[in-house]
Amino acid sequence: MDLAYIQQNWKNEMNVDLSESIRAWDSVAEDYVYDRSVSFEKDDFLKYLQKKITFTKDMEVLDVGCGAGAYSLAMADKVKRVAGVDFSPKMIELARRSAAEKGITNVEFLERDWYGCPGEEFKGKFDLVFAHTTPAIADYFSLIKMMEASRKYCVLCKPVRRTDEVFGQLRKLAGQEKSNNDVSAAFTFDTIWGHGFNPEVSYQKTLWRSKKTVSEAKEWYLGRLKGSCVLDERTEAEISRYLEEISINGMVTETTHTTLITFFWEVYE
Repeated sequence: MDLAYIQQNWKNEMNVDLSESIRAWDSVAEDYVYDRSVSFEKDDFLKYLQKKITFTKDMEVLDVGCGAGAYSLAMADKVKRVAGVDFSPKMIELARRSAAEKGITNVEFLERDWYGCPGEEFKGKFDLVFAHTTPAIADYFSLIKMMEASRKYCVLCKPVRRTDEVFGQLRKLAGQEKSNNDVSAAFTFDTIWGHGFNPEVSYQKTLWRSKKTVSEAKEWYLGRLKGSCVLDERTEAEISRYLEEISINGMVTETTHTTLITFFWEVYE
C-alpha cells in the first residue's frame, strides 16, 4: 500500500481534547499498578518477548504508553535500563512509586504524550521499543516515531475485532462511527513493510472484564468520548442516564471481547 495514502487516512481518534483523554486514564490508573502476575513466568506478552528476544544486561528498552509501569518494572532486572512514557500524570506517579517501593533504580518514567512529543528525545537510543495495548500508537506518525526510537527490535500489541458491550453503545449514542482499530492493523503492517522491514504477526483471543461505580464509569467513558469527539449537553446527559440505567447495585460492568494482534520486527539499516 502507498505510504502517502496511509499518512492521509490513518488518523488519531483521540486528538479532539487531550485533557479529557488524560483525565479518563488518570481515573483508572490504580487498575494498572504492577503486581506479581505481570512476570515472565505468568504474563503472555512477556512470555512472547522472551521467546523472540535474548535479553542482556547491556540492553536499553523503551515502553511506549507504559501506564503504571507494570511491564517496565517486570523486565528491569533483565536489562541495563528501561524508560517508560505515558501521558497520564497519575499513571506516571504510580509507576514511580512502585519503582521506589521495590528499590528498582534502572527504570525511568517520563510524562509524555507520545503522539504529540518530539521524537528526537528518543531517536535511535533503544535496543527494544514496545507498546502494549496502548492508544499511544494512534497513526502513521506515532508508529514511525516508535520505529525511529529503536536500533534493533520493535514490538506492537494492539486490540482488533473488538466488541465493547458498554462503550460500543455509548459510541453510538455519541454519533461516533465504529473504531478504526481493525483498519489500523492493516495500516500498521503496510507501514512496517513499506519501510523495508519484515513484520511477524501473531494473534490471541482474549476477554477483559471491568466493574466500576456509576460515578467512576461516567468519568471513564465520558472522558474517553470527549477525547475523541465533541459532546453537547443533551448527549452527555443521555450517556449519563444510560450508565445509570444499566447499573446493577450501583455498579457498571463491561465485558470486552477482542483479538490481540502482535507485530514483531527487527529494525536495521
